Amino acid sequence: MKIIKNYTIQELRQFANTLLAKTYLQLGQKPNAEDMFQLSLILAEDLKDDFETLTLEDIQKAFREGLRNTDDFHLTIKVYYKWIKAFRQVIWDNETIEPQMQDKRLKYRHRQGTGMKRINIKDIKQIKQ
Repeated sequence: MKIIKNYTIQELRQFANTLLAKTYLQLGQKPNAEDMFQLSLILAEDLKDDFETLTLEDIQKAFREGLRNTDDFHLTIKVYYKWIKAFRQVIWDNETIEPQMQDKRLKYRHRQGTGMKRINIKDIKQIKQ
């Protein structure tokens, strides 16, 4: 998984703009273009400065959880910080737990979809020969 630290600020701005547009749509709000642009610049800088060890998918999941499981109906910097920090805490709390016992919201962070394969006993026997 590629962490935020490895993205350019331009890539983060594009990501932030798309994420904010989806978030506003889900909240049923229509911000003006200038507000969207400014908030996406701020979000990109915040991601680079304060959340560099997370992935973009972690941020998307944080926004999804925040939208669906909080009473926040207006998007501000304080609101998205709260969402990201809460989801980051879920990630941290589950770091030392076996994958099958982790919070189900973190299933995207495992092998599935990463291209990694599980090795079974038959494959090991073939490798030894």
